[in-house]
Amino acid sequence: MKSSIAIFSMIGMIALISCGSSKHRTTETFTVYGNCGMCESTIENALSSDDGVVYADWIVDTKLLTVKYDTTLISISQIKQTIADVGYDSDSHRAKTEVYDKLHGCCQYERPVE
Repeated sequence: MKSSIAIFSMIGMIALISCGSSKHRTTETFTVYGNCGMCESTIENALSSDDGVVYADWIVDTKLLTVKYDTTLISISQIKQTIADVGYDSDSHRAKTEVYDKLHGCCQYERPVE
């Protein structure tokens, strides 16, 4: 009986901690230019190393990235800069030409006009 109470108490504490940390999470979707599955891997892997990014999914066909993140740890501008730093333009951040030029040939998408 005592062990059951202890287990339920621990579960309750974990639930409270989880709920508390999710109140600063938000989800946004925006355009990121790219062409293929290799682009998808590069974009998503770059974001997986950023503290505060919980989820990132880029869809090749739509060019839309959906990202869920903790607003107390990272901003949307920082997320878009991470993407630009690996060679991909978004709706508001542009990759440096020298970084874009190093992308694999199939990943060199038609860049939007500045």
